[in-house]
Amino acid sequence: MRKIDESPSATKRRGIRLKAWVDRYLKIQDTRLKNGDIAATTHKEKTRMAAYLVSRLGNHPLKELEVRDFALILDEWLDKDMVSTARVNRGLWVDIYKEAQHAGEVPPGWNPPEATRKPIPKVTRARLTMEDWQKIYNATPEKHFIRNAMLLAIVTGQRRDDICHMRFSDVWNEHLHITQGKTGMRLALPLTLRCDAIGITLKEVIDGCRDRILSPYLIHSRHQKQPKPMSKDNLSDYFAKARDLAGIIPPAGKTPPTFHEQRSLSERLYRAQGIDTKTLLGHKVQATTDRYNDTRGQEWVKLVI
Repeated sequence: MRKIDESPSATKRRGIRLKAWVDRYLKIQDTRLKNGDIAATTHKEKTRMAAYLVSRLGNHPLKELEVRDFALILDEWLDKDMVSTARVNRGLWVDIYKEAQHAGEVPPGWNPPEATRKPIPKVTRARLTMEDWQKIYNATPEKHFIRNAMLLAIVTGQRRDDICHMRFSDVWNEHLHITQGKTGMRLALPLTLRCDAIGITLKEVIDGCRDRILSPYLIHSRHQKQPKPMSKDNLSDYFAKARDLAGIIPPAGKTPPTFHEQRSLSERLYRAQGIDTKTLLGHKVQATTDRYNDTRGQEWVKLVI
C-alpha cells in the first residue's frame, strides 16, 4: 500500500481537504443566515447537500479533485432522471469552489464543478391560462378556503407557503406585509393592488377571507382545531381536485398545471398591466438591490402601482 506523504511541505502542496473546507463553507452560510442574507430553508438545503458531497469526496484535497469526479456523481442522478437534484447540487458545488477561491484555498478560476455540463430540467408542466383558471375557480366549493387561496395567488403572485402564512395582522399602513420564506425578501403590497383580469383588489380579497371562524390566518378552515397555518399540500390537493373536476386536459406530453402555476399566470397578467412584476414576485437581483439602496433586510420593499 502506498504511504501518503504527510510532511508539512506535502500537506501544504496538496492543500485543504474537501471535508475541512466544507466545514468552513458552512460556517460562512451560518453567518449569512444570521445576517438575513439567506432563508432558513436555503441554509438547511445547503447543509444537507454539502453533507452528501462530503460523504462522496470528503477525504480528497480540494485542489486535486477533477471535473470527472463531479461529473460521475451528476451522471448517477441523470441516469435516474433526477435532473433537478443534479442541477441544485451542482450549483452548490460551484459555490463551494467560488468561496474557496475567495479564501485563497484554490487558484483563481479553479472550479472543476463549473466545467461540468449544466443539467437542464425538461419542463413538462402545462402553463395555466386565464380561461382554465376561471374554470377551475368555478369548480371549487363556495365559501371554501381554496377559493380565497386562488384569489390571493393571482392578486399577490406569492408562493404557496407564503400564502398559507399570511395573517390579518400583516395588514397595516394600507399594505399587506409579506416576508418570503424562500428568499427572506420583505414585501409590502398596497391594498389597492388590482388584477384587472379578474376585476378584484387585494383589499377585497382580504375582506373576503374574514368570516365567523376565529383565526389569525387569511387562509383557514372550520375543520382546524387550533389556529395554525394551512398546509401548502392542502392547497395543492384541493386545486388539483377542482382542476380535474373542471375537465382541464393538458396538451400532449404535458402534465396538468398545479397550484404553483398561478404564480406564473399572475406575473403574466400583471406584466400586461405594466406592473413591476420583479418587485411583486420578490425576485432579488443585484440591480433591484441597488435600486432600493441596500436596506440590509430591515426595510419593506414597497410595490408602487
